[in-house]
Amino acid sequence: MRLFSVVAIVILFGFLFVGILHLHPVGEALGNSEVLQGRPEQGIDINGVSTMDDYFLRNGQIETKSNNIVASVVFDYRGFDTLGEATVLFIVVSSISMLFFTFLKSKSIVSAGVPPAGQFPKIESRVITFGSFIMYIMILSFGVYLVVHGHISPGGGFQGGSVMASATALLLISFLITRHMQRTRKIFSFFESLGLTIFIGLGFAGITISFLYNFLVHTSTGFGRMIAFGPNQGYLISAGILPLLSLAVGIEVFFGLSLIVVTLFHVSGVKDTNSLR
Repeated sequence: MRLFSVVAIVILFGFLFVGILHLHPVGEALGNSEVLQGRPEQGIDINGVSTMDDYFLRNGQIETKSNNIVASVVFDYRGFDTLGEATVLFIVVSSISMLFFTFLKSKSIVSAGVPPAGQFPKIESRVITFGSFIMYIMILSFGVYLVVHGHISPGGGFQGGSVMASATALLLISFLITRHMQRTRKIFSFFESLGLTIFIGLGFAGITISFLYNFLVHTSTGFGRMIAFGPNQGYLISAGILPLLSLAVGIEVFFGLSLIVVTLFHVSGVKDTNSLR
């Protein structure tokens, strides 16, 4: 068994080492410096394509109508992987929520230190509370921007959803969030499930070709709009179902991580920590 483990580790590190050797040097992202030149406007073109990233760079904009090649890979070329990641997040959030909520419900615990609705907390000043509320709006707006523009600029559903969830944590530490945990849990759980449902629903919408087929990219709507090849600002309404998938993931990540944060915050208010063991 020990010999088998050593051989497995050697093989694993061997694959990693070979992979490192094939990485492009820093500052030389392109495998072929000519890959962005002489690209026809229509159809798949594999001229001068020697590696997979060359293919994405040369054909990603044409095939997905997205200016963000990373978004094209995440939500189109490897959409199944993204669905798996979203499902794993859903299962983790559901497990944590059910585990700790069952405990809190059995103890009839209401979050400690949270003032009744409409009242400012005693341990924080109104400056901190009001400032946190303003910061919450700003962080939330930035998160929405990342989600909505994920297919034309750096960002996307995972990044934007995580940013928005950090705003929920700000509300908690400033004691602005509601003390009605059961109601909060239901709302957050509903929207988390809604995000995953939208993702799967969009996958089935193109089932006549294949699951998660980007059916909108070949329509005459704005989502099928042709974009220029090479660096350009692109269009907000473009890229087929990619912005919709990004929005679905953003909703799930935002409410899923927020649910974890809220649940752990309430658990931290339990004085008898031994009962958690």
